[in-house]
Amino acid sequence: MLVNSKEKQLGEQAILMIAAEETKSKYSAAQVYAALVAEMNLRGTTTYRAGNTIFMMHHAKGRVGTFRALNADTARNYLENSYEFIQAAYKMGFDTLMTEFEDPTIINIFKAISRNPPREQMGYKAEKTQTGYRVTVKLGPKREAKE
Repeated sequence: MLVNSKEKQLGEQAILMIAAEETKSKYSAAQVYAALVAEMNLRGTTTYRAGNTIFMMHHAKGRVGTFRALNADTARNYLENSYEFIQAAYKMGFDTLMTEFEDPTIINIFKAISRNPPREQMGYKAEKTQTGYRVTVKLGPKREAKE
């Protein structure tokens, strides 16, 4: 069950458990939760929390990475949290982030953010894959590669 972060801030474990339940995976929520905790502890992984959403980023090369959103917040707050995350990820040094997901309604978040982008040259490209969707987000102007 999603929880409005403006009314109640959940603990990290609760967010992960709700996100695990909302994923509608073929695996049990407990298995998904355990996998998320293990993934969060991988080397090169950074998390960012906004409201009742945790964004998990994996550093690839230079200023490029992948991310996933673990959401336990209401739809409106999820959009606001995502908007905040996009700005924070750029400040953290990412220029480009990629994510994959199955739920087509998530594309609406990228559409909404791109209508009022927080930074010049920000945009996204969505493509259909065999298992769902892949979205590449350009967070802002490209900067020199970091080692």
